[in-house]
Amino acid sequence: MRTSVYPEARKPDTPGLHRWVPRLIIAAATVHMMVGVGAAGSHWRGIVSDGLWNTVGNDDDARMMTLWFMISGMAFLGLGLLTRRTVIVTNTVPTETGWILLALGIPVSLMEPISGGWSLIAIGALALVASRHDGSATDSDQAATHADGTGTVG
Repeated sequence: MRTSVYPEARKPDTPGLHRWVPRLIIAAATVHMMVGVGAAGSHWRGIVSDGLWNTVGNDDDARMMTLWFMISGMAFLGLGLLTRRTVIVTNTVPTETGWILLALGIPVSLMEPISGGWSLIAIGALALVASRHDGSATDSDQAATHADGTGTVG
């Protein structure tokens, strides 16, 4: 029998919170980048029409903000993809994911209360909760499994 080279095929029983933390990070990153493009569309048009090279200078705060909004969204997306890969391979959410999200979300929320910083805090807290559980079968699942590993009751 041939097995898949993709770890996803080996771990179909990933618990809910372990599945949802990476999805939430990726969704928030996608929204972050969409808002960045939508809200700063005129700045992006100017950057592109000026030829990209050296079009974001230190004296242009709007273009600088536009660039860093997109870069931070890409970094956030990377964190989500790495967390997803870790969950697939190890069936656990890394504790560091939660702490990184909290370290980003708390100062953002304090300095700009009406922002997406609160979503970072919420997802970070969920990541910490998920990281405290190793993603293995629950006690009730284990109780239903016999010594022979068939999982049948009766």
